[in-house]
Amino acid sequence: MSAQNTASSVDSELLLTTCKATAEALRLDILRVLSVESFGVMELCHIFDTAQPGMSHHLKILSSSGLLQTRREGNSIFYRRAAVSSENPISGLITSLFQSIDRIVLPQDISKRCQQIHRERAQNSMAFFKKNAARLKQNQDLIAQFSQYESCITDLLAKACPSNPKTVIEVGPGESDLIGFLSKRFGSLLAVDNADEMLNRTRDKVELLGLKNVEFFSGELSDLEAPHGADMIVLNMVLHHLPSPAGVFKSAHRILEPQGQLLIVDLCSHNQDWARDTCGDLWLGFDPNDLDQWAEDAKLEKGQGAYLGLRNGFQVQVRLYQQTSN
Repeated sequence: MSAQNTASSVDSELLLTTCKATAEALRLDILRVLSVESFGVMELCHIFDTAQPGMSHHLKILSSSGLLQTRREGNSIFYRRAAVSSENPISGLITSLFQSIDRIVLPQDISKRCQQIHRERAQNSMAFFKKNAARLKQNQDLIAQFSQYESCITDLLAKACPSNPKTVIEVGPGESDLIGFLSKRFGSLLAVDNADEMLNRTRDKVELLGLKNVEFFSGELSDLEAPHGADMIVLNMVLHHLPSPAGVFKSAHRILEPQGQLLIVDLCSHNQDWARDTCGDLWLGFDPNDLDQWAEDAKLEKGQGAYLGLRNGFQVQVRLYQQTSN
């Protein structure tokens, strides 16, 4: 058999497998839900009101066809839509297919159950912070002490800040090591946290430092309205606590002023499951490519970045993204 015939045969098999995998309404809805989100099997069972054996069957078909990929978070496995590889012989078809799927309007009940999963994740996170607020900073220092990456952040912020910075938003500051630096560089600072216990600790820190330009907002970043336009949004070791990391980028795009910037400081992917119980982490770090993809989907442009390896094996990523349009 010639090389051309072999290639055609492989392409035909890929095409057939892909078409069969998407020849089911439920599987199309699964691909739509997982476009920018990551859910476990039981979460997907709840979202689609489907028994676990049936859901596992559909996920196996989609994964075998290369349309889904899995990520292990400790003892849990989460599913997400696979990135389209340019080396895939039918990448054009899959890209077009995903674009068409993304135009599907999800039934209201499915959308509501997705939001319910996010609320449950957020409630679990808030419950952890309420219980562990007093010792959280000490626990987090077991992973990465601020002093280990402080100079990287402050140098990057000093270079990235606009000439006349007005407003900065810090999400989940807690006993923020950054709040004094940000307060001095910006005209006003808004501290945003959905856990009142942690927001109270921010108030204590602000009072201790004698800062006069800090305001407080109890809630999620997504709860802020447009008038809270910001020149910069900062999340320092916070993204891995949030129920929908991809949603943060979308909220940032909505809130940031033109040319405004989003600073993400977080861990690269790791397998240290003890961080869940000790620090309340929902996600075990992030693949840098995932952050870039979420930014691109939210119309944010990738900027400067840095990676720092720590002696305990963790790796910190400091990433900057810029508003491209509103």
